[in-house]
Amino acid sequence: MKLLFYAPQMAAYGGMERHICLLAQLCAGTGSQITLVTTSNSLNETWRREMGGTNVRLKELPIERGQAGSLTKSLWLFQTVIRLKSLHWDVIYSNGQSGLAQLSWMARGTNTRIIHHHHTAADEKEQTTWSSSFRSVLKSAPELVGCSQSTCERLRNALRRDGTTFLPYLTDDLGGLSEEISERTYSANDTLNFGFVGRLTLSKGIDTICALSEMPELGHIRWHIYGEGEEYPSSWFDRFPRVLWHGRYKTKEQYSKILESLDALVLLSRHNEGMPLSLIEAMSAGMPWIATDQGGTRELALREENCVLIPAGATLEEISSQVALFAKKIQHGHTSRKTQRSSYDTAFSPRTAGALWLRYFGVTNATSKASLIGSGVGSLHR
Repeated sequence: MKLLFYAPQMAAYGGMERHICLLAQLCAGTGSQITLVTTSNSLNETWRREMGGTNVRLKELPIERGQAGSLTKSLWLFQTVIRLKSLHWDVIYSNGQSGLAQLSWMARGTNTRIIHHHHTAADEKEQTTWSSSFRSVLKSAPELVGCSQSTCERLRNALRRDGTTFLPYLTDDLGGLSEEISERTYSANDTLNFGFVGRLTLSKGIDTICALSEMPELGHIRWHIYGEGEEYPSSWFDRFPRVLWHGRYKTKEQYSKILESLDALVLLSRHNEGMPLSLIEAMSAGMPWIATDQGGTRELALREENCVLIPAGATLEEISSQVALFAKKIQHGHTSRKTQRSSYDTAFSPRTAGALWLRYFGVTNATSKASLIGSGVGSLHR
């Protein structure tokens, strides 16, 4: 098969970048030919190198992310797509919040499937940011994929359209082989390490984490922050002695070590989530998590003992109470890394998610597919 991928902005690192690159590699591993077009050239060299050894061709606008204007992007993409139009495409897969997706669809031919992937919450607040051209993408895409059941429902309601399909993100397996996941034992005096991994923005509840760190009843918890963001320079954390800011991680190996060092992941979002990648990847390491009940987050809570859903709008005292109770559950051995990993294997592992995407795309090379999925997409990184 021949598949054309379009991604409007490929950052050096990020969850969607992992999904798109892994999906391209997965399809290429079946013998399919993939062309990945992006209107930026900020993807890190590791991803470029790894895709360079496969059936993935990468075509990038030679201007860094955020530096090209809309006219420059449009002209470059139009010229690129016109050249690609002479080829036969079985599938054109576009994603992201950009009206330029429709330009990539111009490469379609007879019997080409057009699939657009929406990977944010699609809630009412987000809908106010949709340009008329992007709203047209969502309305006119022959096939529309949402990153969570919650996102699909909102898309259907906002656009008054049917035919919206949920498919889980394709992510790295950061926990290694499932049989390597082991339980942890604690004593009553042990310090627990809770952490946040991601972009540091007000909407992610960073200030709430810092406020929790000052509460005496949570004195047995040390809080770790991994990420960067203009709203929270490193000096911002100096006044919170129980908060350790570590900056941004850059490799899969660093991310795996972060997850290994933590006892629980925390995501206190103030905005609706699509389906939080940080929670999925924490589950791959068997890690329990605490998160605000926003958007598609609830869909990840497959085992009640390993997850805490905090109601949206909860007060700091209510959040503190829930965190304290969950910390006791962890210390008393009432959570299980093995069952958390089992939940991940069942619903979100590369083997599970990869098979769903291949089936949806209609990739039919059964021999290669069985071999790749059986070993897990994460093996492509080793």
